[in-house]
Amino acid sequence: MKDYNKISNNIRKDIIEMKVSDYIIKFLEDMNVKYVYGMIGGAATHIFDSLSKSQKIKFIHCYHEQAASFGASAISKLSGNLSVVFVTSGPGATNLITGIADAYFDSSPVLFITGQVNTYDFKYSLKVRQKGFQEADIVKIVKPITKYSVLVDNPKNIESELKKAVSIALSGRKGPVLLDLPLDIQRQMIKVSFPASFRVDIQQNECLVSDKEIDEILEAILSSKSPIILAGGGCSASDSRNELLEFAERLNIPVVVSLMGIDAFPHNHRLFGGFIGAYGNRYANILLAKSDLLIVLGSRLDSRQIGNEISPFLDKRIIRIDIDKNEIESSKLKYQMILICDIKQFLKLLNLTIERKKIIFSKNEKYILNIQKLKEQFDPISEIHRAHVKDWHYKIMKVISDNLKDDDIISVDVGQVQMLAAQVLNICGNQRFINSGGMAPMGYALPAAIALSLETKRRVIAIIGDGGMQINIQELNNIAFRKLPIIMFIFNNKSLGMIKQFQKLYFNSNYFATDEKSGYYSCDFTKIARGYGIKAVQIHQNENVILKISKILQNDSAPLLVEIVMDYQSYVYPKLEYDKPIDEINPSLDDDDKKFLKELL
Repeated sequence: MKDYNKISNNIRKDIIEMKVSDYIIKFLEDMNVKYVYGMIGGAATHIFDSLSKSQKIKFIHCYHEQAASFGASAISKLSGNLSVVFVTSGPGATNLITGIADAYFDSSPVLFITGQVNTYDFKYSLKVRQKGFQEADIVKIVKPITKYSVLVDNPKNIESELKKAVSIALSGRKGPVLLDLPLDIQRQMIKVSFPASFRVDIQQNECLVSDKEIDEILEAILSSKSPIILAGGGCSASDSRNELLEFAERLNIPVVVSLMGIDAFPHNHRLFGGFIGAYGNRYANILLAKSDLLIVLGSRLDSRQIGNEISPFLDKRIIRIDIDKNEIESSKLKYQMILICDIKQFLKLLNLTIERKKIIFSKNEKYILNIQKLKEQFDPISEIHRAHVKDWHYKIMKVISDNLKDDDIISVDVGQVQMLAAQVLNICGNQRFINSGGMAPMGYALPAAIALSLETKRRVIAIIGDGGMQINIQELNNIAFRKLPIIMFIFNNKSLGMIKQFQKLYFNSNYFATDEKSGYYSCDFTKIARGYGIKAVQIHQNENVILKISKILQNDSAPLLVEIVMDYQSYVYPKLEYDKPIDEINPSLDDDDKKFLKELL
């Protein structure tokens, strides 16, 4: 073998011999990966040993594998670039599952590399539950929630499988991939050609839109009296915010956003029509229902967005653009036009056509003015007053919104805080709003904030409920150790507020496992934060919250944990109830509001 290597090196200077684990690290370096998230374990030791020698990649040790997967998925949502996670076999791999699902549903390109037991300890087709210690067939487990997953049990295949996995993750609708590497494969030696072995072909997204289809779209817009653009997660995933802004301004069409498209359009713009959905702004849902033309950009139009009673959408003209044809084929709605296309490419194409043909669209000022009136009449805090419930948590969120910096990143957990933030926060400038839409796991915001802060060097505002905070609270260790510029706002109502709201509405207020009287318990988060070495403050209802929160956000005092201590059950309104159309949401409108709407519309 030595003689063969010597001859090969004399003839082909670009052929080199490398350990499999070293090749993986070199490959990732050439992919410009700067960070790897994960947690070390026995079945991945060769991979971690190779990673320890890299001068280009930093390892971020998380204190639970789930946190690693959340962080990697979050940063990929922000950047659209590949992120990477390394963990061991068995529990290390299975602890990733929720984060893998988050990346799959929300289109995040994450490469998960899991260690596996030696090939001679792997059960393969044996009808036993387990052969090797900490063995679990993670490939079969995650196949439904990955774009590609494979056990690489032949060292000769590592080069092709790694390239294939990364190409799949980044091509088309992006998403997670997983390579499972047995321990004995990691240490094998392979021959690779340099630099060809490190090159990956990323398939360019096709956008097959004809001139005729473009003309039909523009004609539909010109003939419409109340058009609306719905910007979904596809806008954020394709980084098409600039193109969307240009498109909306050229056409003078208002834009409403879904949960995953929250930061796709500036909220302080005159054409912004609000956040739609089951917990969306009432004015946005009204605009969505009453529009005569709906242009859907990368949004699913599922029941969380338009409700189960879809009568307002049956006779509406709908043009839908999506990169994933499977999403469109699963819809119950009928469309005037369907285009399979990357949102960014589609918007670029239409903007160029409008510019080239010098098409002038009506200003439609009365329509735009009426939208402003709708927003004033049905602002978020007014909905809480209509529901006759306490509003302090809404006022807190409004103060946070008013004091954000232009380039803050907001990392949001799930449940009531997620809907509260989506309703109230005015996202504009260079601000970003990162959350989990499809999987919506509690405990998401804290590890997400860590990755977002590390890789962007920007300040991150994490908005978390007490329930979500307790799920990945161990990651406070990372924030403290790295002194990250993260401010955590913990809304502590000492309950699982969203489920408790369900129990009030659908279970005759039979509260179970959702508050301190029924089996759920909270804690003093400031004491825990201080135990990790993080500054922490509590804010109570009798304090001047506007002044206190303003000072916190105007000063660079991060890392900091701010616990909002609430002594009441909080609610989020408006809320769409089952079998109600999207524009008839709870709380019901009084006669004055109904009269206002009738005169306006």
